[in-house]
Amino acid sequence: MDARLIGIISKAHGVKGEVVVELLTDYPKTIKKGDIFFFDEKCTRAVEVESVRLVKSKKNRLYSLIKFKSINNRNHAGKLKGTGIFRGEGSSPELDENQYWTDDIIGCKVYTESNIFIGTVIDVEKSGANDILIVEINNKKLNISDAKNNIFYIPVIKDYVDTINLKARKIILKRIPEYI
Repeated sequence: MDARLIGIISKAHGVKGEVVVELLTDYPKTIKKGDIFFFDEKCTRAVEVESVRLVKSKKNRLYSLIKFKSINNRNHAGKLKGTGIFRGEGSSPELDENQYWTDDIIGCKVYTESNIFIGTVIDVEKSGANDILIVEINNKKLNISDAKNNIFYIPVIKDYVDTINLKARKIILKRIPEYI
């Protein structure tokens, strides 16, 4: 079973087994009572959500307080510090058109509109306004002088990205950003 990392337990909260989870998902409101999550990527250590609360920190970061059914005291919750929380891929919420999971975009090949291969997406950064594709230049014939270490950044906005085709693992650019 494939799994998506949705958060990391940062610490215990209170005495009844709640944990503070630093969220890595763009869809925190999809975490609900009764959901089954896993403490490992291979989906062998299942846990059920007993309760969940979304909370904003003083620095305006969103995190979640989660109580799992099998975790009933602070000592047990404290031992989970640093543990990843995974959602089985089959239980991921449906996305709207033109929405993508970050880990599905990583590894996609990037091309120009004239079908010239540029490189491969190696990561996606989150920014306030939009996501940014981090692309490793694999085409040695391209002369992109400002690319550092054969890497450049493409904002995921309609001015630059024409299509994202996950089935073909291909991203077509309208144009290469002018600052490169």
